[in-house]
Amino acid sequence: MLTAYLDESGIHEGDHLCVVAGFVGNNAQWEAFIADWIPAIRPRANLHMKDLRWNKHPKQIASLLAKLGPIPHKYNLIPVGVSLHWKDYYSVNVENTGNKFVNPYVLCAVSCISAVLEEVVGKDDVYFVFDRQERLRKEAIQVIRDFSFDVCGIDSRFTGSDFINRSTTVCLDPADYLAYLVRERGIDAESFKSKACASIMGTRGCYGGRIELDQLTSMVDWWKEDHSPSEIITDLAKRRFFRGPR
Repeated sequence: MLTAYLDESGIHEGDHLCVVAGFVGNNAQWEAFIADWIPAIRPRANLHMKDLRWNKHPKQIASLLAKLGPIPHKYNLIPVGVSLHWKDYYSVNVENTGNKFVNPYVLCAVSCISAVLEEVVGKDDVYFVFDRQERLRKEAIQVIRDFSFDVCGIDSRFTGSDFINRSTTVCLDPADYLAYLVRERGIDAESFKSKACASIMGTRGCYGGRIELDQLTSMVDWWKEDHSPSEIITDLAKRRFFRGPR
């Protein structure tokens, strides 16, 4: 049994890049990770990237992140992530679908599920755990749950999904870290933050990829043909549009 812990970054309108990312591993890997991670983040209970005081303590933060980044890879947890430019979403959403299109977070989340099933788990069973964000609309969460059980339920490797409060586990910490890095690299790959966060990517690269404008455009064409959101997402999940490790 594998578990994928997934978090998000840049999910609000006005952001540059929407990202859902995280790590996949078995119970033994996650238990070993926890035993190493908790002492490394003390006195913190969890790592929240958005709460770090970059302006006041940049060197201390960079040192902490450099220490934490290699830990998931030490236990061979597998990084995966999917991102989407908000500008691409706006270009097809507002102009072509009357603002009815599925939101970027949902597209990235279900695509991340697809990437894990297609690129990572092989024949193993996998359970998906997402950070439960109160600011996410209930409709978005429901779409992900519907997709999970209506579409992925056909795949015998998919054993379920859940949304939990991030404060209840440190297993979402590296997911938050990775999603933050992907977003920062999407803004400026040479920035101090991008470089300070680089170690969480590891040396193998990240499975998944970016949903490009042409893929969004093709989904909009499906809208014009009166296909349902679930049909569009199902089609997206079947496409091997990801670029693999990078």
